[in-house]
Amino acid sequence: MPSPNECADGLLETIPLLMRVIRTNVRTTAGAEFSVPQFRALAFLGRNQYAMLSDVAAFLGLTHPAASKLIDGLVDAKLVNREGHPTDRRRISLELTKAGHRRYESVLGAAREFLSSALDELTEEDRVCVASTMQMLHRIFAGAPDGERALSHA
Repeated sequence: MPSPNECADGLLETIPLLMRVIRTNVRTTAGAEFSVPQFRALAFLGRNQYAMLSDVAAFLGLTHPAASKLIDGLVDAKLVNREGHPTDRRRISLELTKAGHRRYESVLGAAREFLSSALDELTEEDRVCVASTMQMLHRIFAGAPDGERALSHA
């Protein structure tokens, strides 16, 4: 039976590999004009309506100026709107436009299709094991603190 340390080592080896494969797929699907950080920003804004630039910067691990430049590009592409915050006129919030939602959903759908195709090679028993493992990991880590969860509950 594997120890907790052996399981942790497996996660630390596998998750970065999986993320690299997903990033490569997103780049291929979205095209050169759409970067992974832009996709991550769209995903964050899709889950966090009225987020501020500092929230996006913290989530992406970028400086405020770098996040501002990234958001400027998304605003110029008409994927993100800057709006007055609904409860605090001093704050400017960010939200996806309809085109931003469509673009995010399109790339997300392509990533889902790519992963589904890869998982189709597994036996039914292995897919049950993957699904069960994902449920267990979600249960373990869903309550863990992170910047995005803190924002969505603020």
